[in-house]
Formats: sequence, C-alpha cells, structure tokens
Amino acid sequence: MGAETSFVDLRRLAEWFATHPTRPSLHIEKIVERLGAIGVPLLGRELCSAQPQRRDAARTALALLANLRRDVRPRVIAELRAITDGEAPDAGKVCALGLLGELGERGAARFNDPETIQRTSAINLASQLETAADVASAADLMVGKLSSDDMVSLLSIMAQAAPDRAHRLATELCARLDLSADQRERVAEVALLHQTPAAPASATKRPPRPTHVTVLVDSAARCVVVATRKISGERRWRRWAVLIAGNGAIEDCIHEDHTGGDGDAAGLIANLCADGYRVASHELERARSLVALAARGDAERLPSPYYLGRDLLDLGEAHLSHARVNPTSATLGRAVELIADGDLPRARLLLARCEANADVEAANAACLLAQDRVAEAATCLGRAIEAEPSWPMHHWNLAAALYRLGDRAGCHAALVRFVATSSEPTGLFGDPDQPARVGQASRMMAEIERTARLSGIRLTPKKRRRKDQLNS
Repeated sequence: MGAETSFVDLRRLAEWFATHPTRPSLHIEKIVERLGAIGVPLLGRELCSAQPQRRDAARTALALLANLRRDVRPRVIAELRAITDGEAPDAGKVCALGLLGELGERGAARFNDPETIQRTSAINLASQLETAADVASAADLMVGKLSSDDMVSLLSIMAQAAPDRAHRLATELCARLDLSADQRERVAEVALLHQTPAAPASATKRPPRPTHVTVLVDSAARCVVVATRKISGERRWRRWAVLIAGNGAIEDCIHEDHTGGDGDAAGLIANLCADGYRVASHELERARSLVALAARGDAERLPSPYYLGRDLLDLGEAHLSHARVNPTSATLGRAVELIADGDLPRARLLLARCEANADVEAANAACLLAQDRVAEAATCLGRAIEAEPSWPMHHWNLAAALYRLGDRAGCHAALVRFVATSSEPTGLFGDPDQPARVGQASRMMAEIERTARLSGIRLTPKKRRRKDQLNS
C-alpha cells in the first residue's frame, strides 16, 4: 500500500507541474510532505525546467520540504548541490543556489553564460524589493554571502535596469556598519552615480499594518522590546525582539520573518515575565525611543537582526545619528584614487559627500584644475589655506593656479608662503620631491622679481604711512 500511495502521489505531483502550477495549495503541500525524499528527484528535475512557473513552484516545494521534514533536509541539499555541480541549465543553477542560501548553505556554480545570469539575477532581485523589509533582507543576504567586488558588480548591473531600487538597496548597505568603511564607500559610489528622483508614492498601495509593541523591564534595569506586525495581504506575522542591557546597549536581537498565522507574542511575553520581567508599556513611541537610543550608543556592534527588524518601529537610520558612517577620510581616499585615474565626475560626487575641510577643498581644486576651471580651483585652495595655513602644498598649488591665471603678484606671494612653511617641520620632510619643489619655487620667485623690476611692476602693495600723532 505504501508504494502504491507514493506512486499515486508522484503522479498527482507530476500532473500538477504539467498544468501550469502556481504556489502549491494545501493539498499539494500535503503530497510533498508525505512523499518526503521520494519526491526530491522529481522536484529537482522541475527546478531545472525551462518554464519559470514550474521552476518557482519546485523551488517553493523543495523549501517547504526542507523546512517541514528535517529528516529529508539533507536529501534536498544534496539534490541542490547536484544541480549546481552538474550540467543543469543556468536558470536551474540560479534557483538551486538561491535555495541553498535560504537554507543557510554555501554554494557555487559554473554557468554557461555568466554575464546573462548575473544580469538576470540582478533584475530578479530588484523585482522583489517592494518594502523596507524586502530591502533590508536583500542587503543582509548580500552582506553575508557576497564579496565586495560581487556586491558592487550586482548593484551596478541592477542600476542599469532598475536605478531606483538599486539606489534603495545601496543606501541600505551604506547604513550597515558591519561593512567596512571602504566597502560602504564603493557601494555609495553606485548609489550616487545612479540616483534618480524619487517616484511619487502610489495612492493605491496598501499601507502597512500597525505594529504592536510591548516593553518589559526587570529589576536589573534590563529592557526587552517586542514588536509584531501582520504582513498586508499575507497569512504571516513578523516579530522583532530587542534586549537592552542595564548599561543601555543592545545585548541581543532576534528577528522572525514568519511567526505563524496568529502572530501572538503572548507566549514570549509570558516566558519573559516568568524570568522576572514585567510589562512596562505598550506605547509605540516609547519602544521606538528606547531602541533608537540603545542603537546609537553602540552602533558599530549592532547584530544583523537589528537591521532586519528595525522597520517595524520605523527606525530608519536612527542608529547613524552619532555613528561615523562614510568617514570623510575613507571617502576622500577613494576620491583621490579616482582623480588619479582621471575619473573626475565620480570623484566630484564622492567629494560632495565629505564634510568640508582643507583636504577636501584641495581635492576639489585638483578636480577643477584638471577640468581647466582654474579660477574656481583657486577659490577652493584659498579656503584650504584658511583652514590649514601651515601646510605648504596648499600654497604650492595656489601658486600654480594663479600662474595659469596670469596673476604674477599673487603667484609670487603664494610661493613666498610655500617656502616659508616648507622650512617648518611637516609631513613633507619625508617627501623626496620636496627639495626639488623648494628649488623650483626659488627660481620662479627670482624670475618673477626680475620681470617685475624690468616692467616697473610692484609685487607687494605700498604700505600706508601712519600719520604722526600730534604732540599735545
């Protein structure tokens, strides 16, 4: 009877795939669960189907099987690895890799057409970024699975097809302090280069359901914030729980994307109360302010679940208020590299994000000089000198700009200041090119002075004589 039942179930499952399947119904889910490992080969073949609907249905069924039947999970993973390692079509390998990632397994595949697959993957990812939670989830997956180069490449490809969504995803990645400053800067370049005006909000889009919150405290001044929300149009709830230590820092954080049909947090709250907590508040603003303050206090160490659940309290980038995100030094370094490579537009975009200081003004001047906008460059260098008058190179660069503008008197004055500041201890003492600069400055000063004498031009303004005070 068992073999006959399995045969009937396999036939029904095959017929369902052959008749344009959609998301598995409860009846099909029961068949998949009942078949267990017996149904895995059929689902694996359907995962490699040429029809997207059949691939998607097989992917859903395999995920369901792996999550419901722990005894079958290894068999599902083995089937997925056989697909990625074998001669399956590229589309099937993409589905298998994606599902492996969902199941917490690492995977790799060699594609027949890598560029097409990369573009298709980027477009598919963009199509799924509907809500803030979707964006946060995609960013979390990229942080955990992709290298910096792959991350930037994926964003760049996505930006060509869906610039608005690529910008949203890049902005989310820039808010992730578990990425290095250099990684955030590379991502930020993509966000800036493909930024487009925000599309007006759709009037027909269903607003998110309200978030239900509970704030609990214990005698040690520890606090737990529990937030739950039903997903509009779906039979699932999301839950986010944040443990705030007595010192005000986030000690732990848990995010559940699917807590079941009722989303009831009563069991979790009851367990916390049994551990000595008491319910202190159900106010949304109270919960939001507590978590925001805790996140800002130790933003560099926020766990991954914090980013995944923070939209439930509409926290956005609250954790960045006192965090050094996109440090000027890292941005400036990347901009200088781009200037050296001749990529001036991208360099200017990065420099626009930096806090104003002498180095940023000097870098802006370098861009402007390369674009033959000499007068604007001189203005930037003037601001750099105001902020950092003792750095010789600001005076050297200003002298070069003024010389190109034909302002010999201004050039001479800048060279005088360059030589004077070069005699003081600075970081240029270790620069092997500095003695040559000083020598060239002295020769240029002498030449300008000689020309001025022959032309009868004064290089310095006349000093006004002070009127003698009358003796009383």
